[in-house]
Formats: sequence, structure tokens, C-alpha cells
Amino acid sequence: MSVLSVRDLHVTYSTQGGRVPAVRGVNFELERGEVLGLAGESGCGKSTIAHAVLRLLPPGTETSGSVLLGDDDVLSMRAGRLRAVRWTEGAIVFQGAMHALNPVRK
Repeated sequence: MSVLSVRDLHVTYSTQGGRVPAVRGVNFELERGEVLGLAGESGCGKSTIAHAVLRLLPPGTETSGSVLLGDDDVLSMRAGRLRAVRWTEGAIVFQGAMHALNPVRK
């Protein structure tokens, strides 16, 4: 069984200028011990995919598809369960200096 399975992920932002599709039909699976790196041009949706996996997108953003963390569907989790999952079963570490881990803390 996959640790993380993303199937047909679509993310659309609502803006004052209208709806903006940011991610269209992304699929991937991670097994225990595997690592995934997202690479691409600026604005291609890397951060949006990462935010969608843990439902960290702004209010009003439309997300569809399937994001399974183990047996749990992240896109349909209740708020309490989602809080419990973040940083225990799933976390994001971004590359930017403002998002780096603090090497002094455990």
C-alpha cells in the first residue's frame, strides 16, 4: 500500500479576474522510504501541489481528485483529523530560506 497516493489532482484558484486553473490532472504515488522532488519553472504549480496535499490552500480554492495519505482521504478529512495528520503523518519542507528548519531546535 502507498504511503501517499495522488490521483487526478486539479486545483483552481478564484481571483477577481475569474477562475485560474493551476494544477490539472497530477498523479503520483510514494511508497515507504521513497522521496519525491517537484521541479519546474516558476509558476508551474509545484507549491500548489504541495499545499493541496495537506489542504493548506487559501479559502475559495477548488480542489478535486484524490489525495490518500495511507487509507485516509485528505480532501475529505474533518478539521480535527487534518490537524492531527499535519506534522505527524505528513509535512512539507520548502526550499526557501524563510521556510527552512531551525537547526537549533530538536
